[in-house]
Amino acid sequence: MTICIFFSGDPAITSPANSSREWVAIDLETTGLSDRQDAIIEVGAVRFTAERTLDEFQTFVNPRRKLTPFIRSLTGIAQKQVDDAPPFSAVAPEFERFIRGATPVLHNAPFDLGFLRRNGIEVTPRVCDTWELAYLARPSAGSYALEELVYLLGIESETSHRALADARAVRDVLLALLPELARLAPALLDEFRRLSSLSGWDVETLLDAAEELAPPRPALSAPGAIGGIDTRELSTRLARTKAIQPEDATYTLDADVISSALSDGSGFAGRVPNFEERSEQRRMATAVAQKINAGGQLMVEAGTGVGKSLAYLLPAALHAVNNGSRVVVSTATIALQEQLISKDLPMVKAALAAIDPGAAENLRYTALKGRANYLCYKRWNQARRGEDVDEGAARVIAKTLGWLPDTQTGDRGEINLGHRRAAASWDRLSASRALECPAQSGPCFLRAARQEAAASHIVVVNHALLLSDIVAGGSSIPDYDILIIDEAHNLEDEATDQLGFTISNRRLNDILDELSGERGLLFRGRIAAARVSDDKRRDAFDAAHNLVESREPELRAEFSQLLARVAEAVPPDSRQRSTYADEARITDKHRASDEWDSIAPAWQNAEILIADLAAAVAKMRGAFEGIEPDTLPDQDSLTSDLERIGHGLSLIRVQLGEILSDPQESGIYWARRERNASDVALNRAPLHVGDTLKELLYEENDTVILTSATLTIAGSLDHTADRLGLADAERLALGSPFDYYNSALLYAPRDVPDPRNAEFQRRVEREVADAALSADGRTMALFTSYAALTKTADAIKGRLSRAGIKVIAQSGSTSNRITARRFMDEPRSVLLGTSSFWEGVDFPGDALTALIVARLPFPVPSDPVVQARSEQYPNGFMGYLLPQAILKFRQGFGRLIRSSTDRGVVMVLDSRIVNSRYGRQFIDSLPKVRQVKPGNRHSTADIIKLWLEATP
Repeated sequence: MTICIFFSGDPAITSPANSSREWVAIDLETTGLSDRQDAIIEVGAVRFTAERTLDEFQTFVNPRRKLTPFIRSLTGIAQKQVDDAPPFSAVAPEFERFIRGATPVLHNAPFDLGFLRRNGIEVTPRVCDTWELAYLARPSAGSYALEELVYLLGIESETSHRALADARAVRDVLLALLPELARLAPALLDEFRRLSSLSGWDVETLLDAAEELAPPRPALSAPGAIGGIDTRELSTRLARTKAIQPEDATYTLDADVISSALSDGSGFAGRVPNFEERSEQRRMATAVAQKINAGGQLMVEAGTGVGKSLAYLLPAALHAVNNGSRVVVSTATIALQEQLISKDLPMVKAALAAIDPGAAENLRYTALKGRANYLCYKRWNQARRGEDVDEGAARVIAKTLGWLPDTQTGDRGEINLGHRRAAASWDRLSASRALECPAQSGPCFLRAARQEAAASHIVVVNHALLLSDIVAGGSSIPDYDILIIDEAHNLEDEATDQLGFTISNRRLNDILDELSGERGLLFRGRIAAARVSDDKRRDAFDAAHNLVESREPELRAEFSQLLARVAEAVPPDSRQRSTYADEARITDKHRASDEWDSIAPAWQNAEILIADLAAAVAKMRGAFEGIEPDTLPDQDSLTSDLERIGHGLSLIRVQLGEILSDPQESGIYWARRERNASDVALNRAPLHVGDTLKELLYEENDTVILTSATLTIAGSLDHTADRLGLADAERLALGSPFDYYNSALLYAPRDVPDPRNAEFQRRVEREVADAALSADGRTMALFTSYAALTKTADAIKGRLSRAGIKVIAQSGSTSNRITARRFMDEPRSVLLGTSSFWEGVDFPGDALTALIVARLPFPVPSDPVVQARSEQYPNGFMGYLLPQAILKFRQGFGRLIRSSTDRGVVMVLDSRIVNSRYGRQFIDSLPKVRQVKPGNRHSTADIIKLWLEATP
């Protein structure tokens, strides 16, 4: 039997916690995430008091199955270790004796408790969850993952994803954060307790433990006293200045002045931290200024190191302030929005004083996000005062109680909701649910954000908001004449998402659950109707209510059967099958088949049910319209919610009708069935986004400037211009100021097997390990497949660990930010990443010196969108697949050299780059770099060592 019990003596843990309580920290490692389908493979536990550790318990468990490569890689547990271990039934008695009598402590307790219950162990309900503890004690923490908290709190931890090590970490997190919870305001702790008792949110044991630490204190006189947010003060805090007004005279930018400002020795440059003159930056700023003066469209590729943000922000700021106009800057992500607001724009404002003090003083800028990012104070206050708070709402209210008295924005980005239920509840309490809000008075974060945007010269948005706004008719972003799109290489993908839609059982059920679920709109409506004295209104509500109750179950069943029939009528071929889902395009051939004929009557039945339900919801809404708020306090949000639900049903009806009976030539349609679920999704995407962007975006603005570090293919912007609808745009391609020829070496071995050959994976594993050893860590390998990544991690971990090099593999259980930070903090490590690591991550200096591209990043040919768009070209591979792969490849290549002093090797293991007729296009699209000559007989290790050790 492989049970190990350790006595650890006294590790000198110091904490003000009460020493009389005994705790037991518990952690499990498992074969997967489902307690129904997966099994325990390791148990770890630590019994302790505030002053010292008492005992430790660890055992492997035989799951009677093979461990997946991912689990072996994640945990470092070998198959033999579990094969030689006892089953859990043999471990359970000793484990139960070990934990008996102590307060259990777990991180994300429902996960471990589910596995324990499935294996016959019922842990006392008096459980402390350190995830919940961190949620309350550190409301703005970036993540509540255990390894993130360990890092944040400075706790020493030897490893993660091993049961005993994680149990020790759970102990240390509890002892570190429990005193922080105890130090919160007594009124806040009392409100947490009230919310817990109302909702079933299990934090009572944590609050009891915190109370043991706190001095005696009087209780609140009333449970709602903490809710005393001063609405008058909040309204004053959210008051914004008036919208900017255009100047009478037109101010024209002087391109020479702007170019000179970006020269060494200028007053402007002297105020920019770490400024270096770059001719490419001056050329870009000049081109932007000229285009702003003349109007029209401009595409600019600005290579890594150009400093494109400064090149467009300087002329944009001068133009906007001096003309009283507005420039909208759109970036790919919210994170990049925040970087512009917190770093780049303050720098521009400070430096601007050297050339135009008035502009520097008057420049105003802000970020604007989608309405779902802003809390609706009215809904929040109604939910907090209610007596029917669910667990998710309780979390959101608790999280925001200490935040609302200080926030200037009500932006969810300022706090970390951190939980799926809380995130769903935020959606119910956010401005996304206030589409028809009639309130013009009282505090409103969304209104304040839009007023701030109207009062700003530069408004920074993200591509999702920019595109969703044009779809919605332009109601979110204030009027602007100049649009600058940064990270423009992401624009087509984002437009594909925003201009498309998905119909699924999940989408319909979410709407119906909100309507008829526990404490849903029918429940709220019944309560409201009971307060209405008008018999006609009550009768109208009752009739509509009864219709919804009778038709809703029928619609769920009909809808599910309809989607299943569509999926059966369009079976995928072998190329469209994957590990996770089957996809198949819906084409004219399918619509002409006999199988499709059977779909028509099913669609008609579903359409009638959707229409009846939407009409009934509208009648329910009508029953409450016009009632005085004093009579029905929830009237505004209730009618708004009913309006939104009715609109949601009607939209599903229209969109499903397009897919099934009225397809458009400009649309791509396909069915997707999840392998591990019965849900079917029907999807629509635009065939070509360029036409829509041209009509709704470019032609609506005087000036549109698009920029990115990767827009060209072999020096040409033609492909990107075609994809984005910019045929008439002026074009400028600027290289990087970095000396790639002396800083980067490109190595592409010719003898690597074809990627379709089984030997290819084994060669990748060997080359990645060789590179990591020769570079002494400091290596990143980019993959196009998560399966290949996990196989490689599993294969190289043992060899590299013996050399003291750590393997850090991207995983769904750890955020990319944490993964990247671990790589930066562990110089002797190798990072294995896929899709999201091909762009947007920076490892400057010598943190990364060897970059490996395992496979050229071609789009999946069987993907319905890729397939349909490829068909628009005479040669789909050369016209679409190859250019898309080159742009992605350039993004990956760009991870290596991030500053003028960086130096490293890029190794491409896909031999098609040197052996195929098209491979040269990949190389020609890179900056001029040195290449290892064909026939070179040095090993990978020698090549990397020689390059890194050579003097530049």
